[in-house]
Amino acid sequence: MFSRPVQALLLAASISLGAEAQIRSSGLDDVNAWNTTFLSRGERALTDRFWISSDPDFLLELMQSLDVETMSEPERDLLSRALRSPSVAPRGEGSGKLQTMRLELLAALNERQAVSELGRQVDTLPEGIDPDAITSDNRLARGELGLVCDQMNPEAAEKFWLELRIICAIEGDNLAEAELALELAAIEEGADPWVTETAIAIIAESEERPDARLGSGLQVAFSELADLEVTPEALATARPDLAMAYANDRDNPLELRVLAARRAVTEGLLDAPQYRSLFVDYVSAPDFEPLSATEEAFFLLTQVEEAPVILRPGDLTALDPLVIKQELEAGEDETEAVVSLERRQIEALAAALEEARASDEGIATIASLFEDDLKRFPADAVEQEEALNFARAAMAVGNMSLASFWLDAAGVGAGDASYEVDLMRGYGLIMSRERNRATIERVAGNLVGEDASDAVRAQALSLFAVWAAFDVSLPVEARQALAAQVDEEEVQPSSGQIVAIEAAARNGAHGEALLLALNAVGGHPAELSSAGLQSVLSTLRRLGAEDEARELALATGGF
Repeated sequence: MFSRPVQALLLAASISLGAEAQIRSSGLDDVNAWNTTFLSRGERALTDRFWISSDPDFLLELMQSLDVETMSEPERDLLSRALRSPSVAPRGEGSGKLQTMRLELLAALNERQAVSELGRQVDTLPEGIDPDAITSDNRLARGELGLVCDQMNPEAAEKFWLELRIICAIEGDNLAEAELALELAAIEEGADPWVTETAIAIIAESEERPDARLGSGLQVAFSELADLEVTPEALATARPDLAMAYANDRDNPLELRVLAARRAVTEGLLDAPQYRSLFVDYVSAPDFEPLSATEEAFFLLTQVEEAPVILRPGDLTALDPLVIKQELEAGEDETEAVVSLERRQIEALAAALEEARASDEGIATIASLFEDDLKRFPADAVEQEEALNFARAAMAVGNMSLASFWLDAAGVGAGDASYEVDLMRGYGLIMSRERNRATIERVAGNLVGEDASDAVRAQALSLFAVWAAFDVSLPVEARQALAAQVDEEEVQPSSGQIVAIEAAARNGAHGEALLLALNAVGGHPAELSSAGLQSVLSTLRRLGAEDEARELALATGGF
């Protein structure tokens, strides 16, 4: 299943293990865990003042109030880069608790490499975090089960090591030892039911076994050892780096590699050209049958219009009376008009994008798959709603020039669609170097005009806050709308939070400002007040988080 080595993502997290690998090394005196970088190559440190100019207890309180599970992707990216950036160490007795909380948040963000490396540099580990288990798990994903088993400490009693002991006994064909390991696991923390079920099936030599799982390197190793079947469901819940490894393994079934690639692309581990290349191979198979709107569209987009038959001198086949009679008889049964391949391609592409837009996953992944195809059709060949679909897809992949092309092609007049078009143009300004004054005034005037609904006006106020944060000059209509805004209910963030965010940033307490901002957003950027949104975005830009601020702004607009 994973016959090839997992690529750099897993390799980077691998650290040599000794025979007593499960016994964590003590804190390293010559390595400052605060100013060590855990950023990947090409990533830029967010700030080197994250932990200073503030009170450690207050920072700890702000970190503890974060809920990673509810965060939007831009919020997670921002927190991750901040926690992995090197910084001046905090002063005070609370630094140890801060480091522990930092590790917990990195683990919640699934930053496995950072957790593994940082965990070896601190004196106290949070409960449930084991750097050696992470390293061993990565090695298991690379197919190094034998090596990990040889280096395992047989006295380790945590759940990972108890499960590994079961697997190692089976790998060594020592079924009696495997049974004892199962009993020990039941007495201690207990093995995962899937591990237990798989082990019992192997010991009993049963042909009925559970499906494979790819949620960890341990699960991958056991799935291979037990020769379990990989299913679409297993790939849908696979750990993203393991999904990427599965997609890159040419020995795996092509249709499953495509599913794995989609999972990896969604999590940002595989780029769109790689995904597209895999899809080309998939739809080019002789026995390919499309099972979704995406597959139907991609298949049609690989087809080429057949050239018309040209009659040459001496070619009398087309004049054969029998051939003519057969064609006439066939024509009598044809009641539907012939639809060109181009029209079918456009309709299929629009349907695939609409299906993706309505899904929980969203449109971005599928839009990246079809980005090149969005450039191939002339504007006059596309209907208005199709053009809007193409514009939404272009916005989702950050291609504003392409989005503008399709917005122009849509030719939308007055009505609900015109408000959507203006919102797309408005948010597109933060991705563009060219900011046409006439466009800004027209967009603002339409969104707060007499015919605009309350919902449209609310969206407009958020857009104007985004403009203000990104130095887009607000026309008088926008300023009037903001000045007239009355908050009828309690808003988020409060006026006090806004003042605190900006004061912390000005005073050099960068970590405090960022954590206050993340608490203010709370996983719901679209619910921020205009003042709160402008404050958060401006602060992030001031701290050097330009990309994350832009992504957060687009998320506010639903893009």
